[in-house]
Amino acid sequence: MKRFTPTLSLFLLILANCTTHTSPDEKPTVMVSIAPQKYFVQQVADTLVRVEVMVPAGSSPETYEPTASQLKAMSKAKVYFSLGLLEFELSMLKNIQKQNPNLLLVDHSKELNLMEGTCDHDHHHHSHSHSHGHDPHVWTSPAEVKVMVNSIADKLSLLYPENAKHFSENAIAFTHQLDSLHQHIQAKLANTSGKKFFLFHPALTYYARDYGLTQVSLEEDGKAPSMQHFKSVLQKAKEQGSTTIFIQREFDVNTAKTAAADIGGKVEVIDPLDEDWLNNMYHITRMLHKALNGE
Repeated sequence: MKRFTPTLSLFLLILANCTTHTSPDEKPTVMVSIAPQKYFVQQVADTLVRVEVMVPAGSSPETYEPTASQLKAMSKAKVYFSLGLLEFELSMLKNIQKQNPNLLLVDHSKELNLMEGTCDHDHHHHSHSHSHGHDPHVWTSPAEVKVMVNSIADKLSLLYPENAKHFSENAIAFTHQLDSLHQHIQAKLANTSGKKFFLFHPALTYYARDYGLTQVSLEEDGKAPSMQHFKSVLQKAKEQGSTTIFIQREFDVNTAKTAAADIGGKVEVIDPLDEDWLNNMYHITRMLHKALNGE
């Protein structure tokens, strides 16, 4: 996996050519790594802040490299909410903070119940390389999202104490929605414990953990699968009678179609990075329920 290694001169050049002064009417800028985090911040802050996302739609968070314009925008931010698990975060955020000493850098990974980066959770472990060996897809777990949301409210309250009550009330309201989502998923998947679902890239690791499912990935170490691995996964699918293979929007749909055709199945596209996070989680749950029940 290619790493992003910006030089010190690039940072100095960027910072020298941009101003950190804002007009009284300009909203504070909050930086996040991925689109679901933007949703979380907006649930807490409403329209009181402007949220900038580092990884654009259609890009993979695990291979993305920020642009110079994004680094420039970073100099105006008051806080960066980082997952702390993506390659570009690990390679650049400490340097960014050195050049922006007033930036509050929040590393959510220090607060969460992390999992090792494995693709197959039924003891046939096919290693999938993630930063520090931890799977980064923490935003697919309502329980982990609740931790992040409370942290977002706390940190924004420190920065903007005049709005602390607003942030706290919004965070409480959203955690109630998270509880409702959790109860919905539990009820929807009540009879599917231990069942396998098959997808190209292992993006639902934490979801699978929380709801007793087994995620089987067609990908190997972030690469297209070998024929041996391909056949192994297909055999598992046939043994279970599964006919659905899931694929994310940013990956090669043709590979998934080939795999599905071999078992007389179908491909379903999901997007764990959808900015409309809450509705998307309900949608993913409906899709998994259908697949796990042979519909």
